[in-house]
Amino acid sequence: MKTNMKKALLAIALASAVSSAQAATINLNGGSFPYDLGVNPNDDNIYSVTHNVESFLDVFTFSLNSASDTISSAVSLLLPGLGGGSSYEINNGTLSLFSDPDGDGAAGVNVQLATIGYGDSTGVLAYNNAAVGSYYWAVAGDAVGSNGGVYLYSANTAVVPEPETYAMLLAGLGLIGFIGRRRIAKSAAKLLPQGGPSLNFA
Repeated sequence: MKTNMKKALLAIALASAVSSAQAATINLNGGSFPYDLGVNPNDDNIYSVTHNVESFLDVFTFSLNSASDTISSAVSLLLPGLGGGSSYEINNGTLSLFSDPDGDGAAGVNVQLATIGYGDSTGVLAYNNAAVGSYYWAVAGDAVGSNGGVYLYSANTAVVPEPETYAMLLAGLGLIGFIGRRRIAKSAAKLLPQGGPSLNFA
């Protein structure tokens, strides 16, 4: 049992190392928006976004071809200035998810699905079972450092399994449980002398 656990932990560590190695940092600025993340965005890219001193609203558009869970995060890089104060800082940061029925980004009529604040601590926003359609992540805030503000942003989606997949998983788990019980009962029968007390696994 301990060996299997060690193997599982090693596999998770290796998967994390590989995905971290594949991550790329993409540098954007206020003129880069709206930015299209594409269809079913599931890459491990990190976006570094720089703004001059100003209030800003950055729109990351994407679309889903199947029901998916989606997650995004943003954090302000708080960098100290030479003469005191901050050279880069963001106040009043918000990260929001909008459905975009018209597929036109922040224009038109859109519905805010969820929102969270961020600053020098990371704001992480997850939304489960998003339907097929167009969406956008909106990252807003006030760049107030002497040189403006910088934040790191990332987003990811994963397809929600079909109900049939859950049914197959449950059936498989049930079968494994049944086989396990039979093996325990057989082992117990071999250990007990004939005519001795019996064990009931019902």
